[in-house]
Amino acid sequence: MNDDAPRPDPAHARLTRLWQAHRPAGPMLPWELNTVYGSRWVRFHSLPESKRHAEDEAECAVLLDRCNTVLQPTRLVPPFVTGR
Repeated sequence: MNDDAPRPDPAHARLTRLWQAHRPAGPMLPWELNTVYGSRWVRFHSLPESKRHAEDEAECAVLLDRCNTVLQPTRLVPPFVTGR
């Protein structure tokens, strides 16, 4: 077996099962969700000034901290690792 091959992520499998069990029928493609579920669509801005992508390590740290803050109470995923 190749040790460099990606390993399955148990958190991904759990989230996928939850999504499939509780979501209404419809698309699973993220870019189609706001069209089908427009009345329930919300976008959270994770960076200052509504930026979509981190441009440096400091902004990456902000994203990781905010993701950890939101997701940890769900206990569905372990904390995202900060730093590289």
